[in-house]
Amino acid sequence: MPRHSPARRSPVTTAVAVSSAVVALAATLLAGLERPPPALPGATGTVTAEDRLLHDAEQRLLRDCMRRHGFTYEVFPLYEDTEATAFVYVLDDADRARRHGYGSDLRRQREARAARDPNRAYFAALPADRKAAALAAANGASPDGPTVTLPGGGTVRRSDRGCVAEAQRGLYGDLTAWFRASTRVGALAQIRRGRVVADRRYGQRLVPWRACMRRAGQAFATPADARAAALSPVRPLSADREVALALTEVRCAGESGLARTARDLDAYHGGLLAHEYRADVEARERLRSAALPRARRILGDGFQA
Repeated sequence: MPRHSPARRSPVTTAVAVSSAVVALAATLLAGLERPPPALPGATGTVTAEDRLLHDAEQRLLRDCMRRHGFTYEVFPLYEDTEATAFVYVLDDADRARRHGYGSDLRRQREARAARDPNRAYFAALPADRKAAALAAANGASPDGPTVTLPGGGTVRRSDRGCVAEAQRGLYGDLTAWFRASTRVGALAQIRRGRVVADRRYGQRLVPWRACMRRAGQAFATPADARAAALSPVRPLSADREVALALTEVRCAGESGLARTARDLDAYHGGLLAHEYRADVEARERLRSAALPRARRILGDGFQA
């Protein structure tokens, strides 16, 4: 129902006009709610106590606003996406690989959790006109609002009306400033990762990694190829084979030096990006810091928006 990720466009007008588009958009908006907030350049992606506090406060404000518009919205906790944060460049954690392989079990858990989401069930049960009204209440009647130019090019626009905007404005104060800073900083992680894998030093370490994998009977050009094979929806590996492949990748990542090189390059390019986009990083942190006492008041005092 409501949209949490500000970096997504809001095609509410189209959704209101076409019933099937409303259903598809609803699934997209609900899926967006399960994502953690963008991480700072160089961060691991681990969800912090402050992330949870801000998330919970925003959820409370969102719930109360939707109630005022006549809709039910259930607050949900912020889950850490361990599948996404564990795999960036190459698997290097033997204990995790032994427990989860490439994370197919974690993916199934996430999908099961999404299937149990009461907000999805509630939204799916609404008649078409109420679905459209719920989307408009959540995101505003149109996507007109602030526009942000992304660091990698392109622009993103969001609505400055509706309950999502109201909740973020109530928590962060300046909606436009928060949208700009959080969206631009959130885009840096993908840029950082792209620079790491394009770095010649990463490519140099891939050569012995490939050789190590080949000697083990696993001829993959990159760790991403190994992961794609393990998690293929067409021919997924059995749990035992998935774990065995993951452990082989971990061993080869260590022996080849790829794991250490990837970590070093991640920190290096993360530092460059943090300096290059220092104003955005500092603005995001300033807005988050200012929002923390508001979040504590909202949650601690049983605040009703």
